[in-house]
Amino acid sequence: MRKYFLMIVGILCLYNLLPLEACTVISAAEDDIILGGTNKDWHNINTRIKVIPASEGKNGRIYFGYQVSQGFQNVGGINEYGLWYDGASLPERYDVANYFQKPTIQGELCEKALEECATVQEVIDLYSTYYTSHWDGHSMWGDSLGNSVIIEFGERDVVFVNRQGNYQVMTNFYVSDSTDYRWYNSYRFKVASYLFENASSISPILFKTILDETHQHGVDPTVFSNIYDLKNREIYIYNFHNYSEVVKLNVDEELQKGENYYNLPELFHQVRLSSPIDAEAIYSSSATLTWYGNATNYEVYYSDNPELLTSEHGVLKDTNRNNQLSFLFGSMSIGFMFVGSICFRKKRNRMLLIVIILLTSITACSLDSITSPYHPSEIQYTTTVNDLQPNTVYYWKVIAIGEDGINSQSQIQVFVTGDF
Repeated sequence: MRKYFLMIVGILCLYNLLPLEACTVISAAEDDIILGGTNKDWHNINTRIKVIPASEGKNGRIYFGYQVSQGFQNVGGINEYGLWYDGASLPERYDVANYFQKPTIQGELCEKALEECATVQEVIDLYSTYYTSHWDGHSMWGDSLGNSVIIEFGERDVVFVNRQGNYQVMTNFYVSDSTDYRWYNSYRFKVASYLFENASSISPILFKTILDETHQHGVDPTVFSNIYDLKNREIYIYNFHNYSEVVKLNVDEELQKGENYYNLPELFHQVRLSSPIDAEAIYSSSATLTWYGNATNYEVYYSDNPELLTSEHGVLKDTNRNNQLSFLFGSMSIGFMFVGSICFRKKRNRMLLIVIILLTSITACSLDSITSPYHPSEIQYTTTVNDLQPNTVYYWKVIAIGEDGINSQSQIQVFVTGDF
């Protein structure tokens, strides 16, 4: 009995050590490419986008965050000048104070910076001048000139860690004092740094790969991810660590629309490509393209050029529901009921059953199919493209037409024609 009790305690301790409110923030600049990116990890799936046009003395800006009981809580954003920031939580500490009696402001300093600043240097000047008590985390800032900085509270005052080299990574330990015993390291920091160091170039594809490799599951999963193109003022948005469907926003166009408050998940249509499967060979001058999605209207782009210049329209077709997942968990439930009936025949095995149930619960919490509230679409669409050339690589993608002029689109896949 004591052995089983210790096993349960160990499982519960391990469960409590799962990542909580983690977040990964990255930035990089190379030639004319200046990017920022983030994974937002939390248990609040009520993710929102708030658009605020320019007003007297304030820049136009787009915030990302959550709907909470007090209203909207922003956690990052970008303004009309391509100034961007995002934050990550840090270990709790109790020695933060206004040691030098700096002036304070109402509200959060990060909001004032996005409202009034255009460059990283202006942000540094602002944080050097004012004191803020909001130091339960740190923030990374980047601008369209290619500069980036991490801002956090040191021993007695704010500190600034400028980027060294062409990239910068921030997770959940103090970058300015990472060797102190009070802080902890992060495997996500190491993974992101390794991918940057071994990349041949900086690109949105690299950023998507890094965000995918560092996203979280379980209690506090990655609820959304962003890639910011600071020079072109564009944002790539991914919902609930699904990196096969993206919404792309242009900052200037959104600010021109006026003030908006978007429910982030509603911008997505669960679009996924079905066939041809990626890199499939087709020995015909025509091909049937099939995909799933929850939108009503689509544009399908295919071309032998990655720019995807040709457009066709899809036609709705019937499809059957896939019951494989429910069958799997139904089988698991029957199996555990069977194990339970055996275990309860012997009183000494009851603790073993409890251990099995706990392990099953913890495993279930870490599965995307259980934790994700965004179920894959079961509506199938198809269209046929003709006059294909032999021995050619074709690229294709699907754009789901959404409301408010905001579309979501699939990842790009390829198919290859052979001799015919």
